[in-house]
Amino acid sequence: MRIDEAQLEQSIINLIKVKDRGLETTEILKETGSDIIEIREALQRLKKEGKLDSRTIGKYDFWYALSWTQPKNILVVEDDKNIAKLLKLSVGKEYNVKEVFDGESALKIIPEFKPDLIMLDLMLPGIDGLEVCKKIKQDPQTKNIIVIIVSAADAAVNRFFGIKNGADYYVKKPFEPSEIRALTNIFLKKAGGQFDPLIDIPDVPRLMSQIKDKLNQKEIEFTKVDIEQLQAYQEEYGKKEVRIIVRLVSQMLQDKIKESEEDAIIAYLGDNAFLVAATEGMADKLIQEVEADFKRIAGFIKQKHDRTGDLFEKLKRGKEGGETFSLTLSHYTINIPAFKEHFERESRQIESKLNESSELNVAAVQNYSLDQIRSLFEQTKLDLDVSIKEVGGHVRITAGRKRG
Repeated sequence: MRIDEAQLEQSIINLIKVKDRGLETTEILKETGSDIIEIREALQRLKKEGKLDSRTIGKYDFWYALSWTQPKNILVVEDDKNIAKLLKLSVGKEYNVKEVFDGESALKIIPEFKPDLIMLDLMLPGIDGLEVCKKIKQDPQTKNIIVIIVSAADAAVNRFFGIKNGADYYVKKPFEPSEIRALTNIFLKKAGGQFDPLIDIPDVPRLMSQIKDKLNQKEIEFTKVDIEQLQAYQEEYGKKEVRIIVRLVSQMLQDKIKESEEDAIIAYLGDNAFLVAATEGMADKLIQEVEADFKRIAGFIKQKHDRTGDLFEKLKRGKEGGETFSLTLSHYTINIPAFKEHFERESRQIESKLNESSELNVAAVQNYSLDQIRSLFEQTKLDLDVSIKEVGGHVRITAGRKRG
């Protein structure tokens, strides 16, 4: 290997470790300033050497730095022996893998085998997979075991119950062996902080960077997705229940984009909002399908709380004219001509300031006001002027009604 190749590889590893998150290929390209072909070749070499791995959202690859660890234990719980064997082959030879074919056997072997990760089917003889997952996550001795559900069961409903019972991810059958291997590697070997594939997607600062590229593409629409009434839901049931809903919607959106093979971006705006950037007309179709699936799940969410009587009382008060709420998804396309004009002008000013005082302004970018960005997207249902400014070390985003 040439010295310059080794230096590039090390700079990529260091960059990803410092950021402590999955970096998309173009983000790595911008940070290193290298040629795209050189970057892609370096990434593939590092993946082959086991130093990096990637997961795909839509057509975008997000790369993670891996660290060497002692061999990890993986338990495959699958009643179809051929699928169990395929899962074992998918994760790779460097892991200690055991296979069991029913839920009762899984619960018996866990204390002795001490798995770090469990690949779990739902439709098992005897104790079903959801009950196995629930028992694992409720036991203080086993709650930190990573559980990846791999199932052909109705994803719309069972994904919710899986996440509700503590599952870390849900993979639909038929699966791609490369996806199983990548998830295993990133869950068990990621350098730095803990990996959560349902939240680890671009946030507001990274969104602003990606918007700059997308604004130059023709026929691109920005669509905001809201989880309606989530704040009222949190006040009633707490942050833990809200996190279940947010993680659920995140995976639903990610899976739908993956299935469509669209050139789309998904970003998490914080709290109850996501943003999807996709080819004109496509985002609306994808999100309508997600909304329909969520509507099916909403009934199960209500049932969980109906048994306590709390939600029933709320609904009863609603019929009598009092406060009521139900979780739904809504979306709308953002009208962005004014946003584009102001963003391009003001982002050049921000970029200049970043060059003058990199450390200060990076901190500023990391501290975008989520309330402001959400307010911006909410209010762009109207025809607005948008301004992005840096004030007192913080990036401010403001919106005002267009005059005239």
